[in-house]
Amino acid sequence: MEQGVQLAAIFGLAAAVFVGASTQRISGMGFALVSSPFLVMVLGPHEGVMLVNLLGACSSLLIFAQVFRQVEYRKVAFMLIPAMLMTIPGAWVANSLDGPWLSIGISMMVILALCSSFMIRNLAMAQSRGLAIGAGAVSGFMSVTAGVSGPAIAGYAVASRWPQAQFAISVQLYFLVLSLTSLIAKGGMPQLHWQQWGACFGAMMLGIVLGNYLAPKIPQKFSRAFVVLIAFSGAVSLMASGVLALASN
Repeated sequence: MEQGVQLAAIFGLAAAVFVGASTQRISGMGFALVSSPFLVMVLGPHEGVMLVNLLGACSSLLIFAQVFRQVEYRKVAFMLIPAMLMTIPGAWVANSLDGPWLSIGISMMVILALCSSFMIRNLAMAQSRGLAIGAGAVSGFMSVTAGVSGPAIAGYAVASRWPQAQFAISVQLYFLVLSLTSLIAKGGMPQLHWQQWGACFGAMMLGIVLGNYLAPKIPQKFSRAFVVLIAFSGAVSLMASGVLALASN
């Protein structure tokens, strides 16, 4: 019975990583939002979020290696620098506040940011560096506290009308560096059995291969809509987990 449970957990981890990696390649983001709920459920919040950060970095690295010549490095830098700085207070907040209330607060900020992005996309401020800096700061804070950094960046992409194809390529560098920074801020590495490591990395490779095949075949408007849907879904899922945790206490 125990062996069956362990096998189910390994397959579940692999499935979550596979779907997350393919989503990341197709839309530019979504690895953490898709895979983190199951990884946290299997491994616990601390180990689960660290694994999300590590595998997210590996997934972004593999994609970045294929597209690095097309990355908009200057645009990424305006988001990445404040994001890295915000991992420091984010790590302190994550260790100081109760998890459920933190999850609810972050999810509310994400939903507000996404809704606001549609309202300001026609204003001059949508193209400003200040908005890029602010989105990066919020994203960095969320990365280390909740393991999800994509929704704030998705909001900025919508508001600034960043073309989906360029966004999906450029943010791989952003997610790569930010995931590693968040992992360092937590000061540890996830502890997994070698079978779990093998399943996760094998699933990640297969997911990226599938994403490479599907990405050119999906129209950009559908990819952008998918990004927004993933971001909203992640925020709602995060809020639900916080509410359920409070209800169970």
